[in-house]
Amino acid sequence: MGNLLAILDEEAEYVCRLLRYFNSKKGKEFEAAAFTNEESFRQYEKKHEIDLLVCEEMLYKAMAERVRCPTLLLSSTKRVREGEDIPVIYKYQSAKDIFDEIVRYYREKTPVPAYQSQKREAKIFTVCSAAGGRGVSTLAYTLAKKKAKANRTVFLSLDPFYLPEKAQADGSGALTEAIYFIRQNSAKFSERLKLKTVERVDCLYGVAHWADLCDCTGEDAAKLLEGILQVEPYEFVVVDAGAFTALSAGCIALADKVILISEEGRKAQGKEQEFMRQIKLAAAGIEERLFRVARQPVEIMAEEVFAGVD
Repeated sequence: MGNLLAILDEEAEYVCRLLRYFNSKKGKEFEAAAFTNEESFRQYEKKHEIDLLVCEEMLYKAMAERVRCPTLLLSSTKRVREGEDIPVIYKYQSAKDIFDEIVRYYREKTPVPAYQSQKREAKIFTVCSAAGGRGVSTLAYTLAKKKAKANRTVFLSLDPFYLPEKAQADGSGALTEAIYFIRQNSAKFSERLKLKTVERVDCLYGVAHWADLCDCTGEDAAKLLEGILQVEPYEFVVVDAGAFTALSAGCIALADKVILISEEGRKAQGKEQEFMRQIKLAAAGIEERLFRVARQPVEIMAEEVFAGVD
C-alpha cells in the first residue's frame, strides 16, 4: 500500500471524481480516501495514519492546526493571498494536474535520501526552538560533546553565526562549500567535506552568507546528511537547526529525535504554536519524535535530554 492521502471537501461530486482518478493510477504513490465533512474525516483519522491532507478553504485553518500530517489548501482561486505562507493548489483544474502537484509537494517535503533505503546505524538528533536566543546552538554542541565521549559523533550547525567555543576563529566557510558541492551534484561529495575536530567532536559549520542557507531545500538536507554519514561510521549526528529554513526543516524531518527548547509565557507559546504548525508541514509524525525541554542552564537541559531520550 502507498502513502495515505485524505481529501476533504464538501462538494461530493468533486471529491468522488478526484478519488476515482487517484485510485485508478497504476503504480500509484498514494492510496486516497475522500470526505465531505469534518466528522467523517475525524472518525477515519482515529484508525488510520494519514500522510497528507488536501483540504478546502473553509476547513483549512482548523485542520492545519489539529492534524498531525502536512496539509495542502485546496483553493477555488488561482491567486494566493499576499502575506500567507501556506501551500496551495488550485481546485478547478484537471485531476491529473492536481495529482501531479500533490505528488510534487509531498516529495519535496518528505525527501528520502539514499542512506534511508539502507540500514542506518547512526541516530540523528536535531535541536530547535521557535525563536532565537534560547540556547539551541549551545545545547546541541553540549549534547555532541557528551555523546563523543563514548560514541563516534558529528556536530552540524545551521546557525551562520555559531562558532564552537574552543574552535579557531578562522572565518571558515565549510558549510558554504558543502552546499556548493551539493548543488554541483559532486560524485565524491563526502570526500570534499571539510570537517573540523573540536574537543573530540567532528564539526561542520560556517557559511559565507545567510543566503547560503536560505536557498537550500529539504532535499539538500537529505544529501548533506547522507554525505556526512559517508565520511565516517558515525553513531550520532547532532544538528543545530539554527533559524527556521527549508534546510533546517529538512533535518528536522529526517531526525530520529527532535529536541525543542520551550519557554513559558503567552507570547513565547504563541510563537511555538506557529513554529509547530510550520514544522508539521515539513515533518509528518513529528509528535512521536518530539522531546520538549524547558529553557534553563544548558547542563540541566542536557541531563534532561539524555534522561528522556533513548
